[in-house]
Amino acid sequence: MILPLRHRSAWLCAAVAIVLVSSTLRAQEGLGSLTSTQFDIRYMRGVPEEDAQKTLDFLIACYTEVHSQTGMEPKKKLEVRIYDNVGRFLTETGVRKPWRGAFYNRGVIHCQPVAALTARNIFESALRYELARAMLEGAGQRGCPLWLRESFAVYFSGAYRTYTAPLGAKLTAFSDLNQDIQTYPDPPQRDDVHYMLGHTMDFFIQKYGEKRALGIFRQFDGMRGLESVLKKALGADLATIEKSWAKYISYHTTPFKR
Repeated sequence: MILPLRHRSAWLCAAVAIVLVSSTLRAQEGLGSLTSTQFDIRYMRGVPEEDAQKTLDFLIACYTEVHSQTGMEPKKKLEVRIYDNVGRFLTETGVRKPWRGAFYNRGVIHCQPVAALTARNIFESALRYELARAMLEGAGQRGCPLWLRESFAVYFSGAYRTYTAPLGAKLTAFSDLNQDIQTYPDPPQRDDVHYMLGHTMDFFIQKYGEKRALGIFRQFDGMRGLESVLKKALGADLATIEKSWAKYISYHTTPFKR
């Protein structure tokens, strides 16, 4: 049966109203939200609003810090999803083990319950690490290698400073770090990798100064390679830098330091 025009218009308005009401009810029942210039926070039912606010406030402060140090920022707002239990976090992210308190992927920072992170004393380090990864993503798209981005993210998180030095690591090229990142996704080996990544950024800062070392990321423009960027930013060629770095890492990973 074909409805008269006036009846079709009335039916369409009613259908739109139903959709809007249904969407509102789903939002009220399933998710809460907070927003700022840099972030949209989505938190599941059962997550206290004060935990969501704590997360937003902390991320805003960290965002300012990373931007000030590196000059980097995302192309668009970051979404943050706070889950009501660890199991749901693992399911939604595909992360295999719960050691990772948060996980950044495709514009979204996924976060375990704040209470769980606080109980494990990793609330700050987990969010600092993932936010740094998110903010340096643009540099990666313009040619910044994974090991360099991860070195800053680990350095910014600070967690590596509490790790025990791995014994006798044999690294001769920065590409060795890329291989280790891929090969060891979980602790305890992952802790060893993060130890070396964090100390890699320490090496750059101690040898070349914080301003020059952290200014490397803005030098990637999608046209120049790593060697060209390092030469411009630090005034040294890649081979010389790698040789000094390998000695630094060896010193910091041998059991008996002279």
